Amino acid sequence: MKFISLFVFSILCSTFLSCKSSKDKQENKSIPFETVLKTMTFGSETKGTKIVQAQTDLKGFEIANGNDMPKELLEVDLKTNTLLMVMSGMKNTGGFDIEIEKIIEANDKITVFYKEINPEKGAMLTMALTYPLHAVTIKKTEKEIIFEEIKADIKINNSKK
Repeated sequence: MKFISLFVFSILCSTFLSCKSSKDKQENKSIPFETVLKTMTFGSETKGTKIVQAQTDLKGFEIANGNDMPKELLEVDLKTNTLLMVMSGMKNTGGFDIEIEKIIEANDKITVFYKEINPEKGAMLTMALTYPLHAVTIKKTEKEIIFEEIKADIKINNSKK
C-alpha cells in the first residue's frame, strides 16, 4: 500500500512540475514600427539611443554641427506615438550606417534591436563627416524600453586588382 501511495504521489508531483504557469510563459511579440527619419547628416555627434515620449524630450537632443531639428522629428504625434532613435555618432568618412532591425515586446519590456554597419575594409569612401541616425515610431507605450545592438557580419572586400 505504501508503494502505491508513493507511486501515485510521484506521478502527481511530476505532472505539476512539468506544467508551466502562464506567469512563467514569456511571449515574444513583434512590434510594428515606422521609419520617421534615416539620415547621415542630421544625427548626433555622440553615439547613443534616445526615447522620446514628449516634445520636451527633444529639447536636450543636439543635432550635429548646430543644425536645426529636422522637421520629421518635430512633426511626430507624441500623444499617440513613442519616438525611438539610434545614433552612431560622428564618423570621419561615409560608408557607415545604423538601422533598427526589429522591435520585440516580451511581458513588461520592449527591446529595440539595432545594427551598426561599417564600410568594407579597403572600400572607396566619401571623405566627409557623417552622423548616422535612424528614428522610428511605435504605438505609445509606458513599458520599459531597452536597446540591444546586433553585431553585424564582418564584410570582406573580394575585389580583384
